[in-house]
Amino acid sequence: MGIPISVLILENDSNSVFDLVREMKANGLSPLYRVVETFPSWEATVHEEDWDAIICSTREPFHSEIPIYLQYLNDKKIDIPVILLSDPEDFSKNLSYMKSGVNDLIDRKNLLRLTEVLERERRELVYRKEKNTTETFLYESLKEIQLQKFALDQANIVSITDANGIITYVNESFSKATGYTVSELIGQNHRILKSTDKTKDDWTKIWETIQKGKVWRGEIRNIKKDGSDYWADTTIVPFTGQDGSIFQYIAIHHDITNRKLAEQQLTHDAFYDNLTGLPNRALFLARIEQKIFAYNMKSSGYPILFCINIDNFKRINHSLGNDAGDQILVIFSERLRQFSDSDAIITRLGADNFSILLTHLLAIDEGVNYAIRLLERLGDPIPLGGYEIYLTASCGISAFGLGGKDADVLLRNAEIAMFHAKSQKVGTVSVFNQAMQEKIHFQLEIQNDLKKALTHNEIFVYYQPILDLKENKIGHWEALVRWRHPQRGMVSPAEFIPLAEDSGLIVPITRFVLEQAANVIEEVQIKQGLPISIAVNLSPQVFFDQNIFHWIVDLHNRRGIPYTSLQVEITESLAMKNLTETVPILSNLIDIGVKVALDDFGTGFSSLSYLEKLPLSIVKIDKSFLSNVEEGSKESFLLISIINMAHDLGYSVVAEGVEELEQLELLKSYECDKIQGYWLSKPIGSEDVVPFIHQFYSQQEK
Repeated sequence: MGIPISVLILENDSNSVFDLVREMKANGLSPLYRVVETFPSWEATVHEEDWDAIICSTREPFHSEIPIYLQYLNDKKIDIPVILLSDPEDFSKNLSYMKSGVNDLIDRKNLLRLTEVLERERRELVYRKEKNTTETFLYESLKEIQLQKFALDQANIVSITDANGIITYVNESFSKATGYTVSELIGQNHRILKSTDKTKDDWTKIWETIQKGKVWRGEIRNIKKDGSDYWADTTIVPFTGQDGSIFQYIAIHHDITNRKLAEQQLTHDAFYDNLTGLPNRALFLARIEQKIFAYNMKSSGYPILFCINIDNFKRINHSLGNDAGDQILVIFSERLRQFSDSDAIITRLGADNFSILLTHLLAIDEGVNYAIRLLERLGDPIPLGGYEIYLTASCGISAFGLGGKDADVLLRNAEIAMFHAKSQKVGTVSVFNQAMQEKIHFQLEIQNDLKKALTHNEIFVYYQPILDLKENKIGHWEALVRWRHPQRGMVSPAEFIPLAEDSGLIVPITRFVLEQAANVIEEVQIKQGLPISIAVNLSPQVFFDQNIFHWIVDLHNRRGIPYTSLQVEITESLAMKNLTETVPILSNLIDIGVKVALDDFGTGFSSLSYLEKLPLSIVKIDKSFLSNVEEGSKESFLLISIINMAHDLGYSVVAEGVEELEQLELLKSYECDKIQGYWLSKPIGSEDVVPFIHQFYSQQEK
């Protein structure tokens, strides 16, 4: 049986409530809890039980009502600790509530601190209740019990001073808390503890309060004898004689060091990166604003911003694992520190993005030279697990003025320049200019329009036939997604597919293509009785994160689509990205009857050793191999070698981009299995697929 605790929970997410209760039970608590979702329910329930704590979600509708709950508790003089349950991305925003009466803030995705916080707050609640009882007793019996200090000694840190503040008594708890012996403290005043958080004016106001016979309560940070500090929640009660003059003060202290450390940790976590210890984006923006202000005031300290991104870090992280990836990030951040001067402000913006603010350079040209030297230093090998890891990084630069005059604009434009550098060539440096911003704005517009395209029926699928050269049959097709923009007209796939991958829209688009391909399979194979298989292109995001295998199984179970009627096409770069994950997925697809094609062969890794490890059905030769192919040329020998190599591995070969009869005849002579291209047909709409098949076979009969 766990330790009983009563908790009032303000949450409308049943899964979140379950996680809270499970965490409490797992750590030795036996919670008596009630869940409420509205203020009227809370107002009634908060009086029903002597609650040990209130846990309140920071999600809506509770977020906007938190001040109301705090005000109600204050107005009704109800002393119950309030703990907020926050999403990690909202920590900085919700931290302000700590100054409004909230006792602590818990990450809803990491509840490890929950039990510790609940137990701490319950202890402090018990302490406050006992202390209030004791203080009431003191006030009521003050003149009768003047020196009945033993009533407090049992549970508190107690000190007594005379009217001049000279210590006349301390209990053992006070001695232990400060590290001084009783004899070292008697005859001293409290300045021996060297309180560091109060100014001279603060102490003057405290003395003015207690000398008027009023009780003072507040938090004080003291220094122990060993030099370490501790926090005490202190109440100073003045005692008066029969003539009304104050003759001594009793100070009741409660050690709150653990709570203050927790608050400091929360503040640190809100503004610093936990992995590298560097400032995070929020703090970095504040520092940029400070430097901009200083530059505007003095016209010196020209702010130049560098945004640095590790190239292909996701692939490194995927291959070596998250722990190794974290080690690389720490080493990378340390190299940034070592290379930069002491005045540089360095931050980790997130993931593999870093930024540096310099104010000692005089011009952009100096910034470019600095960035080039920095990238060279960052390229030094990193020893890790017996290997040497070689990194490259890309850098974008923005300077005050043309790059913006506000912190957020400067940072955004440095990131834009960094993305431009990566798009041109990894490991290079780019300086922000207006053309980059216009390009980003255009891409954002396209991306926003793309979000609407699926629901507005602007996305559709074309199908390009593939001819079997040996059997002279049309049985295979490739599904090609198209976008007809209402204002821009047809948008090239080369333009919108990368944007769809970056935004995650490639996932719903791929599912749409699969469903449309299933419609054609139903019409052609199930209704018309004509054999057909349709290939769908896959992006890395769909392949790895969504697991295409489950999608196809679902399509088969839900609509009766034969597995053999579907193909998937992957690129070489996708296939080689992580063989340990790629191979099982491909094997599972082939096992159920789905054909797997390696698209654009020859444009990526083109390694036979890799090709041997992949479970494939088809290799599609990129159309670039057909350029300038003539009988007896070097290009023709290369093409023959690729075809023979694929056949030796048991793969069927499709040549893409066939546009001329001469190319077709050569491919036949090279024993290529299938061809695809404009010579046969350009991509056509779904309504034209059946007529095309009938027309093709009717021409064969003539």
